[in-house]
Amino acid sequence: MAETILAGRKACFTCHIACGRYVKVSEGPYAPLEGYGPEYETIAALGSLCINDSLEAIAKANDQCNRLGLDTISTGATIAFAMECYERGIITKDDTGGIELRWGDPDVIIRMIELIGRREGFGAILSEGSMRATERIGKGAERYAMHVKGLEIPMHSPYRFKEMGLQYAVSERGACHLRGLSMLPARGILFPEIGIDKQVDGFSVDGKAHLVKIMQDLCRVVDALGLCKFVYLFGGVPLWMLAKLYTAITGWETTLNDLMKAGERIWILQRIFNVRMGVRRKDDTLPKRFLEEPLSEGVAKGQIVKLEPMLNEYYAKRGLDEEGMPRKDKIVELGLNFAVKYITHEDQ
Repeated sequence: MAETILAGRKACFTCHIACGRYVKVSEGPYAPLEGYGPEYETIAALGSLCINDSLEAIAKANDQCNRLGLDTISTGATIAFAMECYERGIITKDDTGGIELRWGDPDVIIRMIELIGRREGFGAILSEGSMRATERIGKGAERYAMHVKGLEIPMHSPYRFKEMGLQYAVSERGACHLRGLSMLPARGILFPEIGIDKQVDGFSVDGKAHLVKIMQDLCRVVDALGLCKFVYLFGGVPLWMLAKLYTAITGWETTLNDLMKAGERIWILQRIFNVRMGVRRKDDTLPKRFLEEPLSEGVAKGQIVKLEPMLNEYYAKRGLDEEGMPRKDKIVELGLNFAVKYITHEDQ
């Protein structure tokens, strides 16, 4: 990308990182195109997952998603799901309105994005994601829909980072990498102020429940403060700085431990809401592929995700019962007494 279509970088106001890529496509079938370009997750979702190696087409698809208000991860993963269903004969041209959903065809990807965004033709079936699409397609299509709680899997593999498998499974909004970023310590990005001071083995399940809990709490803090994770988690800013800044702005003397406790309260409140809506242990799971189908090649060859042991340990760390419901003592410990009734129905 840097050698071909990259035209510059864009930053949010006053930001020194400038993570936004500005691209320009001057030739070929997807020209003219100029604007914000695809980032990592987008390139993988609209490229690798769909076996699409045209960078110009990926840039076009990214631009389409931006203009239509579509999430690029979910869109790419849902189109890839449809392509596999087509390959396996679960859907045919009769279902797609004559479109051949073959792997690697960039024009098909771009066409499907347009149909999804406008809820037209087969795009209407895919427009609410792969989980709901399986309900309309049937024929065993659910086996190939890669999602958790209806949100498609992003590009940090649970095969390679077991902690991400656990994080996806228990996340309140489904498979979101940003609600924990638990793979960072396996990549050597450490947070000694909260006890994460050694690089971990991504293939191991040992200690992953504690790691996921701590990283989830930290990300809740960063989100609640309205801060950028690139700056405060990737950028090397010491975490104690968060407490210092919060104290300086609000006048309330606050420690990092206070902020982490707030992050834990946020997670428990979100869990209480989900439990109120019917979420239980059965929903804290992964696509069966991760649990049953080992990879046949690559750095994670032979790997599956052994989720249940991590889940049991995680529930204990979080103060949840065996069905994933927050225990009363944990709710009270966090000062959330008003929420007890939503779990125990003590008001009835």
